[in-house]
Amino acid sequence: MIRTLVMALAMLLANPLAVAGDSSVWHVQLDSRSLGPVELHLEIERDQSGLRARSLSGSLPLLQAIPGERDVSAGLMTFEAHLDNDGSYHGDVTAPWKEGVVELYFDGDQFQGSIDDGVFAGTISGSRVDRAPVLRDYPAILDDFDTVVAAKLFSPDDLQQEAYLTFRTELGRVADVATDDLDLLFGFRWLWQNDPFSHFQFKRSAQSAAEMFAFFDNYRVGFEAATVEFADDVAVLTVRTMMGADTIEQIDAAFERIAEEDPAALIIDLRGNGGGAFAVKPLVEHVIDEPVDAGFFISQVWGRNHDQAPSADEVLETMPWEGWSIIAFWQAVQESAILRLRFNPKSPNFDGQVFVLLDERSASATELAADAFRSSGVTTLIGRRSAGEMLSQSMFDVRDGFQVSLPVADYYSIAHGRIEGVGVPVDIEAEPGQALAVAKDLVRNPSSRRD
Repeated sequence: MIRTLVMALAMLLANPLAVAGDSSVWHVQLDSRSLGPVELHLEIERDQSGLRARSLSGSLPLLQAIPGERDVSAGLMTFEAHLDNDGSYHGDVTAPWKEGVVELYFDGDQFQGSIDDGVFAGTISGSRVDRAPVLRDYPAILDDFDTVVAAKLFSPDDLQQEAYLTFRTELGRVADVATDDLDLLFGFRWLWQNDPFSHFQFKRSAQSAAEMFAFFDNYRVGFEAATVEFADDVAVLTVRTMMGADTIEQIDAAFERIAEEDPAALIIDLRGNGGGAFAVKPLVEHVIDEPVDAGFFISQVWGRNHDQAPSADEVLETMPWEGWSIIAFWQAVQESAILRLRFNPKSPNFDGQVFVLLDERSASATELAADAFRSSGVTTLIGRRSAGEMLSQSMFDVRDGFQVSLPVADYYSIAHGRIEGVGVPVDIEAEPGQALAVAKDLVRNPSSRRD
């Protein structure tokens, strides 16, 4: 009993304002993996049982009006936490979605802690302040954003389309009343609908675009991105991303194992693979038995002097791009009128039956691979048409630590045309959850194939 009273007294001394209740404003720094390092103001109410926090965002009424499955009735960030015996606070993030667990430690006019899971996942810290002033010149940030987008977007004419003009007008209204970073970042996220182009993102970053470019070729995703399993003379290669040097290594290693096991058929599962980068190269080249001229990228360099895409003959007159470095690619694709991609067979080469599984979430570089498989004629695609989000994205700095990622080049399949907004069709339609079973049935019963 005495020990409990001592602990309670220590807790109250550490949090004196929690006895009678306290409502105060805090300047908060959130280092979020999703949004980047952002700043905002929180109003925090504390009492003897816990705390309730809500962000003080200037554009809240505008953002509340944007359709979507989210709850921002009280603020763009809200959470509730109970007070533990050790003086720390533990609770749940309640907006904009009910996700994430928050843990805070107060020390006078300072606090620090973390948020696990959800859009705010990362570290958080704060200092008590007297008021909540506007943190940045958000209209000026948006002006700089406009300059970058106009200079780098693969098709500047798209900025005059009604969908973009509406988006930009609404985002401008948000910026005019924004008081913190969440205002502008959530305004972008919730207003942008991938119309008239995809691959458009906006966040803050502690690193410049140049600093981030420096490590992309050696970037490692750090998980099992490509795994292979064998059963009934069938290999199932599941590829979860096209990003990462380790993904490339895992794909190469998988095909070494496939060569050793020598199955009769190979199923490549790309369902839910949102793309990434050049893991597409070994994935395609270990399967094809002759070179495949897959397609080409065009950027503003082509668009300045042409009002339509180049013909196949014009593309084939150019030399295929070599190197397969992400950094070199981003530079070359913005400087070349036409950047042509060719895949060449790679050893060990699988020459049995090949089935490729797709769904609506198979996107970007995954669609490049899917179309190359389709053009090769050596695979059967099963599932659902892919996402139709096939553009080349790069990132650029905007003032005050903001960063925009946008499409700098459009991609066309030589055999099948533009993929953006269209997707890659499959040979055999199947519910995504049943696609693997359909492929295995085709291996066992080739006559069941529907042409």
